[in-house]
Amino acid sequence: SSLRRFPRTFTPLSDAMAMYSPVGAGYPQNGMQPMMVESAPNGVGANGLPFMDEDEKDSARGKTIGVLFALLTVPRVIGFLVAWAIAHFGASLKYTVRIRALGDDAGYLYIGAVVFSFMVGFLNKFPMVYKSQVIKGGSGNLSSNMQIFKVNAAAQPMPYVVLEDEGTVGEYNRANRSLFHFNENVASIIVNIVLAGRVFAFPVFILICVFCFGRLLHQIMYAEGGYGKHAPGFIIALLVDSILEGLVLFIAIVIFSGWAF
Repeated sequence: SSLRRFPRTFTPLSDAMAMYSPVGAGYPQNGMQPMMVESAPNGVGANGLPFMDEDEKDSARGKTIGVLFALLTVPRVIGFLVAWAIAHFGASLKYTVRIRALGDDAGYLYIGAVVFSFMVGFLNKFPMVYKSQVIKGGSGNLSSNMQIFKVNAAAQPMPYVVLEDEGTVGEYNRANRSLFHFNENVASIIVNIVLAGRVFAFPVFILICVFCFGRLLHQIMYAEGGYGKHAPGFIIALLVDSILEGLVLFIAIVIFSGWAF
């Protein structure tokens, strides 16, 4: 033949996948349980996530359940006490008249709103129990991941897929993570604003302004500073949320009990 034969210079897809597969670099051959790669930075295994043995997972789960309980109770206790102070030291006579005007049946609406608000808070915080067994505390921006994805490749196991956390792309991802965090919690905020505002109009206006400041701080610091720097904004928004819920609960208690504050 007059055609010149060239040596094969390309790599078949199956060979390429084997070349870049984590197998042999931290994965057992079945690809099911990632093992520790001693040379990996920050204790990250070949699957792209922090290495945790079963004892670490059990310990993290137990501690996180305690944190979950605290986050669901302590802010609400503080919020109710602040709500009582607003009612007691504010325009109490005007607030009493407005509560009485709501009618006896309105108490069920307000208690229902408190239950709804608690449910929103629980749904947003409960995944922490599982997150603690996947991402270690102190993992930095890796903790921003709401979900962990996999490459659905049957031939070889691949590392999990996480958010890019470096440079402008990382800032963009974290800014949107803050937005999603707002979306996850805003339903109860709106309900509590509307119901509490019928009685405590001016205090609720102030709380709305403080909440907006907290959320803006949350997003800017999350994007610019990374995971952890958003904490002040998170705390501000959480406390405002709890105070608004406390005002709604306070109104319900007054309606049902006839409590004169």
